[in-house]
Amino acid sequence: MIVAIGRFYLRPEKVHAFRVAWRSVSLLLESKRGYLGHRLGRQCEDDSCYVLEVEWEHMDAQSEFMTHPDFEVFLHAIWPFFSADPDLYHFKPENTGCHSWKKPTEV
Repeated sequence: MIVAIGRFYLRPEKVHAFRVAWRSVSLLLESKRGYLGHRLGRQCEDDSCYVLEVEWEHMDAQSEFMTHPDFEVFLHAIWPFFSADPDLYHFKPENTGCHSWKKPTEV
């Protein structure tokens, strides 16, 4: 599994319109082979910053989505709301057996 994380900033006056557009366009993402799930959230410290996490079975699944004609539709639906180009990162989660962050005990 890989996790694609996109961080983007929205124009404040466009947040509501973005949410409306997202509800319809997210179905394109959800219908793709290899899609496992996603979360969209707003940064607590900055209301204009959003993070989209998408879990894919493997990197090729995301690549297939990004080369599919639906990807252009997806981008055209949400890109006008961005105030700057988004950042995109990819991670391979490691199974460490830890389910939450804890402060280490002092030695």
